[in-house]
Amino acid sequence: MTRIHVAIAVAGDARRRLYEVATMCRRLGFGHTSTNTDVGVLKGLAALEDLPALRAVPGVLAIEMEEPRSSRGSRRPQRVRIRTPGARRARRAAARAEQ
Repeated sequence: MTRIHVAIAVAGDARRRLYEVATMCRRLGFGHTSTNTDVGVLKGLAALEDLPALRAVPGVLAIEMEEPRSSRGSRRPQRVRIRTPGARRARRAAARAEQ
């Protein structure tokens, strides 16, 4: 049974009973590690098999799974364009040559 890091968002009207929602989630196998009461988010560990039951808890708005990352960073590389004065001049010269 693989456990993954998850964040459980609690609906606005259920935030006043946030700790009751956390207790119900813990009974369903949620390994509760922290609570952000300002935005109504519970963080912890859960098994993939437990996610449908956790979504059915009254007051749970959404469950987000943490994306796995390697030691080399994100799985999706971001395109980076380095802007230097020399590169800008080269682009302008290439554009003039095409005209």
